[in-house]
Amino acid sequence: MTLSSVYKRRKKKRVVVLLILLIILLILLYLSLISGSSGIVWKDSTKLFSLSEQDKTFQIIVNSIRLPRALAGIMVGALLGLSGAVMQGILQNPLASPFTLGISQGAGFGAAIAIIVLPEYTIGSSCFGEFYIAISAFTSSMLCTFCILWMSSKVGMNPTSIILAGVGLGSLFHSGTMFLQYFTDEMNAAATLFWTFGDLSRAREFSLYILLMVFIPASIFFLVSHWKFDALCFGDESAFNKGVNVNKFRMVALIVASLCAAVGVAFFGIIGFIGLIAPHMVRMIIGTSHSILLPLSAIFGGVLLLGADLLARTFLYPIVLPVGILTSFIGAPLLLYLLVTLKRIKE
Repeated sequence: MTLSSVYKRRKKKRVVVLLILLIILLILLYLSLISGSSGIVWKDSTKLFSLSEQDKTFQIIVNSIRLPRALAGIMVGALLGLSGAVMQGILQNPLASPFTLGISQGAGFGAAIAIIVLPEYTIGSSCFGEFYIAISAFTSSMLCTFCILWMSSKVGMNPTSIILAGVGLGSLFHSGTMFLQYFTDEMNAAATLFWTFGDLSRAREFSLYILLMVFIPASIFFLVSHWKFDALCFGDESAFNKGVNVNKFRMVALIVASLCAAVGVAFFGIIGFIGLIAPHMVRMIIGTSHSILLPLSAIFGGVLLLGADLLARTFLYPIVLPVGILTSFIGAPLLLYLLVTLKRIKE
């Protein structure tokens, strides 16, 4: 088999995988739009495609509740999947993700401060309260990122140091959240706990615009720089010889990746394992070339989160589970399976 035929076969496989993921994403989007408090309602398919003027209530439900929630699942999953792929690429560590680097825990601490320490800003207008909590969570998660970078800069931006700093800060922020919960009343403690579960029902038109404004430029930046990620796979010295300013690129990429994760977590709470699992699953299927790994990780992240949210709404009907709980239930055994089959991933 010639090199040209191998390349064509690999390219065909990538196109097929891309098309399959997009088809699955569209199917899940369709199911989400006909799923409500009573589960999947197949007869709503006719209403969905016609959106007749006679059923104003259904239009409002779809446009104001179901569609924003589904789009939020796609966007947040894409941001987390992309962020996880980038972090694993720049740190060359299969366990790197927004969750393991403490970004999510930092957001949880920021939300706890907004709810417990400054409740006067979160009580009253629900929209303003949610926005204020999101701002506080985002600020805290980015503070965690810059603390990681500052500590890592003292040891030359070493990947191992970055990961250890992230794990340590994640534990610190989580402890801070529990400390605040211990000294507050039951209502604020419950509100903080519920926020950390992760919930896509908080989707609003404004938050979707914010997610999109972050996702588009970040995706362009990472896709343009995909060759730098491939160069890092062969070590820092090899990447430097190929023209990559390793420390600068690692710092900038980590900031942008953390921004992607932080904005999603800030609006919708802690959603674990999507950023860790999605890149691994894609890597098992199409290999390690970041030109295709990055976009497919984003798409697969959207598929995972949208599918998890659909399952969370129908699995224990009429109880609706927060999607963050379900992603942890699914992600933990899946991660163990990936660890067992790590040899296949490397091959």
